[in-house]
Amino acid sequence: VEPGATATDDRDGDISANIVFTGAVDASTAGTYILSYDVSDSTANAASTVTRSVIVQDTSIPVITLTGANPLTHEKGDAFTDPGATANDDIEGDVSGSLTVSGSVSENVVGSYVLTYDASDSSGNAATTASRSINVVDTTVPVITLLGASTYNQELNTSFIDPGATANDVPGEDLTS
Repeated sequence: VEPGATATDDRDGDISANIVFTGAVDASTAGTYILSYDVSDSTANAASTVTRSVIVQDTSIPVITLTGANPLTHEKGDAFTDPGATANDDIEGDVSGSLTVSGSVSENVVGSYVLTYDASDSSGNAATTASRSINVVDTTVPVITLLGASTYNQELNTSFIDPGATANDVPGEDLTS
């Protein structure tokens, strides 16, 4: 929206209606545009030309939206797949291709982890980062396996030697000892 200009003359008073405006601004194309304003009084005395620089630029930042739950609970030992995020910009639309993720999740170690997502548009406007908390938990019960038969016949008055058992938890975690 052109804000306009005013012009006054000592003899003619307000001569704003006589201002000649030149130049144009393409609000859909980034760049610097120069607008010029000229005016003359009733005796053809010309004022010094006044110019205005209009800078059209993209200053809106993309918005990151997490996909899936936050915080996210993940079972220890299961393969972790990040549900990801999307990034949208008011000017460019979908800029999810610029998303970067930092942080990592140790899927076999109980604990809390954070993944941080960042994105920017082609004008270099950086989004406000988004973070997802991932809690790796162990809710899987251990499995006990008997060594030998589950029914065992013991001879009276002889020493009993327990054949033992093994205990395993989430993949490869031996709890026997």
